[in-house]
Amino acid sequence: MEEVLAFHNVSKSYGIAGGATLHALRDVSVSIAAGRTVSLIGRSGSGKSTFLHLAAGIDAPSSGAVRLLGRDLARLSDRERTLSRRRDVGLVFQFFHLLPHLSVEENVLVPALIAGGSGAGDRARAAELLDRVGLAGRARDPVSQLSGGEMQRVAIARALLRRPRLLLADEPTGNLDEENGQRVMDLLLRLGREEGSALLYVTHSRELAALADARWRLHGGVLEPA
Repeated sequence: MEEVLAFHNVSKSYGIAGGATLHALRDVSVSIAAGRTVSLIGRSGSGKSTFLHLAAGIDAPSSGAVRLLGRDLARLSDRERTLSRRRDVGLVFQFFHLLPHLSVEENVLVPALIAGGSGAGDRARAAELLDRVGLAGRARDPVSQLSGGEMQRVAIARALLRRPRLLLADEPTGNLDEENGQRVMDLLLRLGREEGSALLYVTHSRELAALADARWRLHGGVLEPA
């Protein structure tokens, strides 16, 4: 199976007040193949957000290499990393980050608009995804009329619009009740597998973490099997 994301001896440190150093990640070496799902758990401050930022190319490691589809992200220019993130990475957040002045369909099309597209092919893809997440009849509605669970389904459709090879989800159910959280997680896992994307998701729920093919835990910047 093709390796989508790989960390090779990755460490990340930050200088903090008083001249001390915070070691957010320590010598991490892991990989995720296409079509595989991985959950990441850990206490607040354990390095989970740092891990996601490095995977998306938003941040750079202090040492080691992060490879996305075989490319060392640190060796790319800022523009190349941005283009790679737009093309190859889909992001799902806890708080949805939808644009309230746009319709459901328009929110799904945002990645294409940013990339200078949104032609007939993009609109057809948006319609397909809204159907798959059960919102085909809400395409023209303002997102402000949706429930939290529906908003997160729109966010998942948006993340999948450009067929990303890597899906990164940061507490995708953290702003939902238990029932809606389970539904959204089931949907995210199913769609990720159907699309053949590698999926990495952060969760505080051990029950939701157990749904993944592999489970990782961060503790003090050290990554280990959960």
